[in-house]
Formats: sequence, structure tokens, C-alpha cells
Amino acid sequence: MSTTSSDERPVAVITGGAIRVGGAISRALAAAGYRVWIHYNRSAEAAAALLGELGVAAEGGAGLGALAADLGEDSARRRLLAALVDPGGPAGGRVDLLVNSAASFEHGAFLARSDDDLQRVLAVNLIAPLALVRGLAPALQRVGGAVVNILDLAAYQAWGGYADHCVAKAGLAMATRALAGELAPSVRVNGIAPGTVLWPDEARFAEGSPARAAITARIPLGRAGTPEDVARAVLYLAREPFITGHTIVVDGGRLASAVGPL
Repeated sequence: MSTTSSDERPVAVITGGAIRVGGAISRALAAAGYRVWIHYNRSAEAAAALLGELGVAAEGGAGLGALAADLGEDSARRRLLAALVDPGGPAGGRVDLLVNSAASFEHGAFLARSDDDLQRVLAVNLIAPLALVRGLAPALQRVGGAVVNILDLAAYQAWGGYADHCVAKAGLAMATRALAGELAPSVRVNGIAPGTVLWPDEARFAEGSPARAAITARIPLGRAGTPEDVARAVLYLAREPFITGHTIVVDGGRLASAVGPL
């Protein structure tokens, strides 16, 4: 795939951008006029399908490419960055927006987990977003770009059985504030903390299940959200020029009223 340097449409990089919330973000940004790089790890088929849906740059569409990388590995992160900043690549090394959406969601009692487990979770959920911001900072600075980090309510609530995840997301919430100061005024850095916007693919969360009912009862607006709710918030932060260092909580009021996963 190739594109011409005359294409001045902004370029967005969405990690975990092939499926679920990441897929909704990719679609929303493409619809808003961004050319998108879709990062994935294990979702090759979904990434290819989404890229085809958006169209490739050579055909005047929004899709630039799908890039594979295990964000938990330093060497893979470096290869991903090299592809994105390559001046001879499809986007000419341009990046206007980075959305750090990829994450792991590991569960387990604290005493049953190990240092290796913690390091694995931190690598994907905290180290990788910071590494990508650092590596893409020169490209973002050239265009006055923006970063949006996708957190979740675990950044603010202590969830039983998710200590590693909570620590990583809380760290990313603070990193969002710290990087906003470090990179100002040329790059804005914000976050979004979604509540329940997708149900897990587990039988206990099936339509009409007690588990769904219990969680929904803790949401003041009386329903779960959607990935599109998160995508609209991303688009807002990408475009709003006078907001940096903040996190929007998209949870139907859940943070104000309840504690627990999902």
C-alpha cells in the first residue's frame, strides 16, 4: 500500500484497534476523516477485515494499514515504532493522534500470582503506552498532535482479583497527567476511563443473567454503555485544543456509586 505526500488528512494510530472498543474507535476516527493505522496482536483476521471495510489509502479510503506487534515485548514495540515513523512508509512518518487502547485483563488472587505475572501486565498496560508515546513524540510534536490513553475504572477502584491490572491502570492515569506537562504545549495527552461498555464473552454474562442484572443495577443511568460511547469521547479529546492532562470517565455514573469489576 502507498499514499502520496499530498494527502494531508490526519493520521491516527490505534493500538488494539481491530476489535471491541478499539474497533469502534478505529471506525469513528476513519468516519471523522482520519487515516488509520490499526495495530493488533492476535486479531489478524479482524484487522484485515476492518482495514478492508475502511478502504486502503491507495484507493482513497481511510485505512493505511494493519500492523502486528506483541506490545509486551520490547523488540516488537521497536519494530512497530520503526514502521510508523518511516518517512518512506504509507503515511510518510506522519502521526497526528495516538490512541493507546490495547490492554490485557488478567484475573487472579494476589497471593497466587507472581512477579512475572505483574511484569507481564505492566508491560502491556503501562510500559507499552509510555514507550509508544516516547517513540512517536517527534512525529506528534511536528503536527501539534494528541494522545488518548484508554484506562478503565480500575484506575480508580480497587477490584478484588485484579490487583496487577488496577496498579497498571492507575499508573497510566498518573502518566497521562505527567506526560501532559512534559509534552506541552506541542502535544496534548488525555485519557478515557470506560465503565461497562461491552459484556465479556462468558456464559455467566449472557443476556438476562443475574450477573448482568447485578452490574446494571450499579449504573445510575440504568444500562451498560457501548463501544461507540467511548469512541465519541476519543474523537472529542482528539479535536478539543484546550484540554490536556485530564481523563473523561464514560461509565453512566458507575464510579460515583459502586465498586467492583466491569
